[in-house]
Amino acid sequence: MIVKGEFECVSIAIYGDVVSELPPPSTTYEPKQMSLPEPVPLTRALDPSNSSDPTWLAKELLKLIPDSPPLPLVTRLMFCLKPSNDDWELPEFPYLYANLEVEDEEFDLNKAFICTGRPVPDDISVESLEEFTEKVASVIGPKVG
Repeated sequence: MIVKGEFECVSIAIYGDVVSELPPPSTTYEPKQMSLPEPVPLTRALDPSNSSDPTWLAKELLKLIPDSPPLPLVTRLMFCLKPSNDDWELPEFPYLYANLEVEDEEFDLNKAFICTGRPVPDDISVESLEEFTEKVASVIGPKVG
């Protein structure tokens, strides 16, 4: 039905027979069984387990994103570290790294913990890591035994 015109009021009456009553609403929850699609295996070319470098596909996908961070940093941010809410707003994000070479006479375990809240850069020297671990060990106490 199409009603066209300028009206101040319209009354419509619909006549006919009720074909079927609506069923009463269910009072209990009954989960429905859904059929799941059959899994389709990846083609050999896309299956990382068939590659000599299992990270190749992930690296190639990251290359499609302009200015994407390297895969090791993405992995650390996804699985290991949750950036603080303030870090997301910084222009350097996600390239925010821990500064393990902190020169602080009041170095304690809390400051060590704060230092490790960000990922360590991939190009950090072994000497820097050793110096940091020595600082932490000195705060804990002397070697026993």
